[in-house]
Amino acid sequence: MSAVNIPGINAEAGLDLYDGELDIYVTILQSFVKNTPGAIDKLRNVTADSLHAYEINVHGLKSVSANIGALAFSAKAKLLEQMAKEGDLIGVLAKNAELIGEAQALVDNVAAWLKTADAGE
Repeated sequence: MSAVNIPGINAEAGLDLYDGELDIYVTILQSFVKNTPGAIDKLRNVTADSLHAYEINVHGLKSVSANIGALAFSAKAKLLEQMAKEGDLIGVLAKNAELIGEAQALVDNVAAWLKTADAGE
């Protein structure tokens, strides 16, 4: 399997979470690709009434992205989680589309790496 080189992800940090076990890390990456699109969908169309649910969902995205080493993205998700917790709908709305786009790019980048890694075995 090729070295882990995925844009937006510090693979070394991600691998460290699993004691350098590449097989475990790859399984986590596969789970990320499978489950994150559903999590992204839950972040769309945020309103004052759904702000608490948004906070919970963006918290999950923050955590799962940290678990793969997407540390910069995780920090952005944490910021939006905090805004939602504080009731800052305007702030969330101002940054949410960008967060969703970056989340989708992460999914695409991980999926592309997994495809090339599978082909390289």
